[in-house]
Amino acid sequence: MTPDNESELERIVAAELRQLPLPRAPETLLPRVMQAVEAAGERAWYAGPWLTWPVAAQLASIAIVAVLAYAGWRVPHAPPSVVAAMSTARVLWEALIQPLLPYLVAVMVLMGLACVVFGAALNYVLLERVEQRR
Repeated sequence: MTPDNESELERIVAAELRQLPLPRAPETLLPRVMQAVEAAGERAWYAGPWLTWPVAAQLASIAIVAVLAYAGWRVPHAPPSVVAAMSTARVLWEALIQPLLPYLVAVMVLMGLACVVFGAALNYVLLERVEQRR
């Protein structure tokens, strides 16, 4: 196609599209929107974002989190079975996982770089095709 034929085709398509009627919203759209607005207004205060909670509730939640954090910090000594399990986990970590960790991180970094390169190449190819169509 020559540029003259393309512009003629664009003009014809644009004229045909202008003759189409505007789309209408479904009859059920307004009632559904109003129902969703009412449901959002009727939900409990704690179901909304934390910053919209009453100040007393925000302060209470901060206090509860602080108490739980302090309790976790001051947990009593673990029973011997838990200590043995933790020792086993530490030995497994030091023997199996820790030596391989640099290699695993290197593989993840290389995979990330490969994704970036593939995305850039795909973007370049797609943008080139779009530019060629114009």
